[in-house]
Amino acid sequence: MLARCTNENCKRPLHSFAVGRLFQFEVISISLAASDEKSAPFDEKPQRETLHFWLCGRCASKMTLVLEPARGLMLMSLDERNPNTPELPIAVDTPRAEEC
Repeated sequence: MLARCTNENCKRPLHSFAVGRLFQFEVISISLAASDEKSAPFDEKPQRETLHFWLCGRCASKMTLVLEPARGLMLMSLDERNPNTPELPIAVDTPRAEEC
């Protein structure tokens, strides 16, 4: 359950999804042993997990969340985000008119 703003410098409590922005990311992972004696092709099914993060209205007006495979979850200024890169999966884009 989401309880607070994902921004470590904010941590405003979540009272309503009507304020701020909810992000949903699907993470697909597979574990590989350090040494695979059989050298067999992948015989493990990828594990899928859906993760949810929330930014309060104030933070969502200035920042976004981006999930990069090599770097993980990143809080990024809307100004520094590459305009050619589409926003990654976002489940709900709630109104930002109100601030927490």
